[in-house]
Amino acid sequence: MTHHYPPAPSGLHPDGQYAPNPYAAVPQQGAAYAPNPYAAVPQQGSAYAPPPAAFGQSPAGVAHWVLPTGRSWQAVVAGYVALFAVVLWFLGPVALGLGVWALVKASRDRSHGRGRAIFAVVVGVLATGMMLVLAAT
Repeated sequence: MTHHYPPAPSGLHPDGQYAPNPYAAVPQQGAAYAPNPYAAVPQQGSAYAPPPAAFGQSPAGVAHWVLPTGRSWQAVVAGYVALFAVVLWFLGPVALGLGVWALVKASRDRSHGRGRAIFAVVVGVLATGMMLVLAAT
C-alpha cells in the first residue's frame, strides 16, 4: 500500500521543503560552542567544595541513625546508661547527670546527640523518682 502525501504548502519555505535542514546551524568541528555551565562547579574535596562527610556523619546515611557515630561520647554513654536505668533505678541519677552534661556539650559544640541526651534526662528523672518512691516505702 502506497501513501501519497499532499505537496508542501507554497508559502512554507522558499524551496518547497517542509522544514529547513536542522543541522545547518550546528557549528563545525573546532568552532566555538557556548561555555560549559558545569566547568565552574568545584569538585568534591577541592578548595571551594567541602570534603564529603565521614562515615555516619551525614544525616542522609543510614549509619547515622543506627550506629552512635557523629555524636559526643557523653551523649552515647548517657543514652546507654539511661537504657539500663529503666531496669536498674539506682542508675537514674547517673543518667540524669550524664544527660545534662551531654546537652551542655551538644549546645556548646553544636554537635549531634541531643536526642540521646534528652532521653537520658527524662529517664534519669523518672528512674530517680522511682528510686526515691521505693526508698520511702
